[in-house]
Amino acid sequence: MDYEQFITEIQKYWDLRKKGLKKQANSFLFSFTKSFKENVPDADAEAVLFQFCREYLDEMKFPGDAFPRRHLPFQLTKLLDDYLSRECEKNQMPQMRWAYQIFGNIYNPHDPKLEHDFYPILERAYMHEKCDPQTVQLYFREQLDSLWWGQHHFPESIRITKEEFENIVGVAKKILSEKTVDPQLVEEFEYYMKLYQIYFEWQNNNRNGDFYELCRKEGLAFEGVPVIYYKK
Repeated sequence: MDYEQFITEIQKYWDLRKKGLKKQANSFLFSFTKSFKENVPDADAEAVLFQFCREYLDEMKFPGDAFPRRHLPFQLTKLLDDYLSRECEKNQMPQMRWAYQIFGNIYNPHDPKLEHDFYPILERAYMHEKCDPQTVQLYFREQLDSLWWGQHHFPESIRITKEEFENIVGVAKKILSEKTVDPQLVEEFEYYMKLYQIYFEWQNNNRNGDFYELCRKEGLAFEGVPVIYYKK
């Protein structure tokens, strides 16, 4: 089976879904992916799935207008999981980055169901000699996401420890010293650096003063997220 044949079959699934035939669509895709896994030679299957990931994630292509972005049916993700698991075990790039983009950073190619067995696949992708610009941006963005999570309930509380904050900042600064990062992401990082600095100083000062006013004085447009407390 070549790539065009593969895409044609996947498109049949979405055509059935568009017609409202969900059960038929799922049944068809189960049968197709089962046949693909059992009958397509490994080399051909790897070539097909490599091209699919490249077009879907890197080139933002998709087979037909009905193929939704960032939504893959279970049968197809299972096929990709089997493929990317093998590739991640071999430390292949950009397959490790693709694994992160589809499944997230906590990804164990030996058994994705083991939630306690963390597999920092994006970090490994960044450390790889073939690390690409997409991986750099994703890895830096992951640090920003952690900083966003930490300040989510400012000023009532902080969701990460100061040690965790320092570790995150350390990773972000390391990335900045080694790679080129999107200026907008750098600007966002600088915002968080200033915000956390204000918070820690305010906290060390027994929370004296209006935190929002302190932010405004430093030129930060911080609004905060409303927190609702319930009495038992």
